[in-house]
Amino acid sequence: MRKKIFLSGILFLSLLLAAGCGKSKNTRNEDHTGHPEANESDHNEHEGEAAGAHGEEGEIAISPEGMKMADITLAKVSKGRIAVSIDLSGEVGFNEDRLVHVTPRFSGIAKEIRFRVGEYVNAGDVVAVIESNESMTHYSMKAPISGRIIEKHISPGEYLSQEQSIYIIADLSSVWVNLAVYPKDASNIKPGQKVIISAVGSDHSTRGSVHYVTPVMDVQTRKITARVVLPNGNNAWRPGTFVNAHVEVGEGEECPVIEKAALQVFDNKNVVFIQHEPGRFKPVEVAIGESDSRFVRILGGLETGAEYVNKGAFEIKAKVVTGSLGGHAGHGH
Repeated sequence: MRKKIFLSGILFLSLLLAAGCGKSKNTRNEDHTGHPEANESDHNEHEGEAAGAHGEEGEIAISPEGMKMADITLAKVSKGRIAVSIDLSGEVGFNEDRLVHVTPRFSGIAKEIRFRVGEYVNAGDVVAVIESNESMTHYSMKAPISGRIIEKHISPGEYLSQEQSIYIIADLSSVWVNLAVYPKDASNIKPGQKVIISAVGSDHSTRGSVHYVTPVMDVQTRKITARVVLPNGNNAWRPGTFVNAHVEVGEGEECPVIEKAALQVFDNKNVVFIQHEPGRFKPVEVAIGESDSRFVRILGGLETGAEYVNKGAFEIKAKVVTGSLGGHAGHGH
């Protein structure tokens, strides 16, 4: 009898547990199926908000305050002429009109050496004292010009001949930039043409003009030389420096032009940003032609008189790509 009661209790407990587990499982399923519906709804709402914020692809909204803080300005496509130019390479050299070889008046023995390479001398400074072989007296050698000693070939007690250059003095207040001109460009290079010169390997550049063009071609290089004389009061242009030069040789025909800084590359396309609605900007693909140091020719995509972003285009592109403009821009919601 006791055994039957015990087995009946176990059976009842098992049924009770089974019923409880089923209820618990059903409760979890209801919770599980409930949550995704809520998440999907939230997700769809966020997607809708995101789509409304960005609008068309590449479009961005910027407030007037944001434009001012980011220094974004507008201009209109205008008619202009693109300067026809030729790119040349060359080298900075000494101004040979201000380069002096100092040689003894009489052969003799070097008694005093007063300056070293790199030192600055003034015209009239005594640079050395020589004992003449003829008279056995001492005489002074003076600097004929002011400048830097770039070479020295004299030592105390050394015998010096009249043909020997003991010092080379260079006035570096101006330098020559010698540009190599190929035969195909020779007829287009003339004195007076404007030149933009840039040092190779640095961002140092300056403007000048062609002073002289050699009348004959070098028999070895088969090139002619165009020379630019540059002021060099701060010694920024060192002889031996390689340069690139942009020579303006004329003007092309009148055409629609925009400022070069307005042109950006976006999605592998040349684009210009326009304000198609107040405070809303978008990129417009343009076809471009030749350009000079300031302007680029527009062949298609913008008409003369169309308004475009001439300053701050890169900042707008960065905003489109990264979604931030240092807090200067705002989306229109």
